[in-house]
Amino acid sequence: MYHIGVDEAGRGPMIGPLVVAAMAIPKKDLKLLEENNITDSKKLSPKKRDIAFKQIEKFIEKRGWVKHITICNPINIDFAMESSNLNILETELFANSINNLEIDFSGKGKLILDACDVNQERFGERVTNLVNKWPWNSWELISIHGADHIHRSVGAASIIAKVTRDNIIKEIGKNVGINIGSGYPSDPTSKKALYELCKGDVPNDCLRWNWASIRNHWEKEKGTKVPKRDFNNIDRGITSQYRLSDY
Repeated sequence: MYHIGVDEAGRGPMIGPLVVAAMAIPKKDLKLLEENNITDSKKLSPKKRDIAFKQIEKFIEKRGWVKHITICNPINIDFAMESSNLNILETELFANSINNLEIDFSGKGKLILDACDVNQERFGERVTNLVNKWPWNSWELISIHGADHIHRSVGAASIIAKVTRDNIIKEIGKNVGINIGSGYPSDPTSKKALYELCKGDVPNDCLRWNWASIRNHWEKEKGTKVPKRDFNNIDRGITSQYRLSDY
């Protein structure tokens, strides 16, 4: 019997990707989550998150835990914002990570989602509509707000998603040669970084051009509306692997 926890990191930032992680953990191992302080990533300091992340990786190697990470880059987020909305995009990302878990679904289990929609039941229904062969035999669906601090399997997924995104943000900063902070609009370092990231004819690819914070900064500094992003040559599918060349 597995518990599958699914969570995201990076819904709100103006810089960098949105990351969704799914963690499949055998029920008999759930006690190890508490013993190793694997819980909601927001409850942990960066140092403790890194320790928990490394411990999860050890359990994946030694105890057969299974994970899948889906990374959606800014251009794909911008495309989704024009063609649908962020809630719909997140259901696709959640389903993608679930569908790529290589485990046996024939027994009992729980699929636990940290609902991103105001309507948590609707979120669960939309995700499972995209999950292969759902409903699975004797599996229970739990789709609730704040699942990451109620269910430790979701907490484990939140740690994987958060640390993965943080590492990508660090790589982006190294690539552009400046400190870009956390990427959130409220972060003073990130706001300061916009001057460098928007100094060209178009915003840097690491930015979400459709975000209000980017549009407002561009209009204030350039005196024109932010250019329309070219979606003609992008991969319209889900990005499952991060590539620094994307930035």
